[in-house]
Formats: sequence, structure tokens, C-alpha cells
Amino acid sequence: MHLSPARRRLAIAMRVAIPVAFAATLFFVPSTSATSVSDAEALVVSWINHDRMDRGLAPLRSDGDLAAIAGIRASRMASANVMSHTVGGNLASQLDWYNVAWYRYAEDIGWSTASFPTTSARSIYLAWMGSSEHRALLLSDQLNYIGVGLAYRSSNHRTYASAVMAESPDHTRPVARVTGVTRSGDDVRWTWNGYDPRLQTHTAGFRDYDVQYRVGSGTWSLIRDNTTSTSIALANRPGGSYYSIRVRGTDRRGNVGAWSSESRIWVP
Repeated sequence: MHLSPARRRLAIAMRVAIPVAFAATLFFVPSTSATSVSDAEALVVSWINHDRMDRGLAPLRSDGDLAAIAGIRASRMASANVMSHTVGGNLASQLDWYNVAWYRYAEDIGWSTASFPTTSARSIYLAWMGSSEHRALLLSDQLNYIGVGLAYRSSNHRTYASAVMAESPDHTRPVARVTGVTRSGDDVRWTWNGYDPRLQTHTAGFRDYDVQYRVGSGTWSLIRDNTTSTSIALANRPGGSYYSIRVRGTDRRGNVGAWSSESRIWVP
């Protein structure tokens, strides 16, 4: 999906080879415990978002397609043993192949010979944050989604990394949850709320709820559709059964959230 005829690429490359001990004296980094590549990639995103929120920016939302692209690009750099945006392939074409809707995009890349995957990931992240050009992309007030990829080259113990970021329309699902249930005799009342997770740009905003209801372990039925109400009261429930609801939200762009946990109450 092409959203802007005048697309702008923001891409910076830098060779990363700074000592971790030196970099660690400059930046605070949360817990670095990771047992897998995916854990280390998630840590990089969390470190970036920690610094973003410290500066009053919204976190970059993890995006599976951007993560897949970043993984491909890191793997290509590791295979070629070259840190290069070009070696990673045409990023715009990759975004289009994955049907990523974007207004602009950016990429930070780097490598490290520190221990794989966590220490090398930390080394690369700190080097990015130590570079004004790389840091500007990670702390951009125009980008809203991110995917990070790490790849290891065993022959020379190098970890290659790609962080692909985009300014995209809101495709983050809203969140809804049941907040309370009360019973008075055989009358039952539930309350709920919801929100649309904040993006740095293009947050669609919360629109409405769907509400499903069931008795015992029976089939769910829709009792409220596209409602803006945040409560429901059901009177005269027959005794000797559990009664339940669950809710989900929809944002103003049509993104539909997951159903909340079931909220049950017994009517004796």
C-alpha cells in the first residue's frame, strides 16, 4: 500500500566498534538478561523505548513485518561479512513486499564482536545512542513502529544488527478489559474500559466496544455491538448458574482488539 507520492528515506550507516565498558558508563540500560536471539532483539527495543519515554516520547511499537525485514537484512550482512544498507537489499521494496504501509522509513545498522546475543546487542545499541545521527532516528518524533534483527557470523564472532523503523498508519489493536462485576440479588452489573495505545504519530483513538455474554460454559452471544457504554446491567438472572461477559474494542481506523478475559459471577 503506497500512501505518499513523496517518500523520504532516512538511513544512516556506522561501523560499531566501541568498548562496552566505556559505553556503559554513559548510558543507563535496563536488565540485559536474554537467552535467545529473539529475547535480545526484544531487549534492544525495550532499551530504545526506555530512552524515548525518558524524553517524553511515545514508545516505538514492535511490528512483526519490520522485525522480519530487519532479520533478513542483518542475516545478509552477516553472510557477506559487510555492514551495508545496500547489502541488506532495497528496503523500500522489502517494505512493499511485506505490504507495510508507510509515510517514511529509517534504518540503523551496526556490528560488534562482543558475546552473542545479549552483550553484542547491548554494545550495538549503546554505539547507536552514542552517535548523534543514529540516536536521532531512534528518538525521532516522526516514526512510530520498529523491528530489530540480529545475526551472528561464527567465523569471526561478529553480530550484525538492523533496526528498521517506519512512520505508518495506526495498526496497533486497542485494548479493552472488564473492570468490575457486582450482584444484588439476581441482578448483575458489569463495568469495563479500554484505550488505544499511544503512538508517536497517527494514533487513531478508541472508538467503541463489542460485548459478549454467556451462561455457564455455553456459547458466547453478542449482546452489545459498537457501543460506547462502559457498563451493562442484567436483571432477574435465574439462580444456580454462572454468568459471564467479555469485551473487545475497536479504534477509529477499524483495528479490532482481542477479547478480554472472561468475567464470571455466580447467582445462587
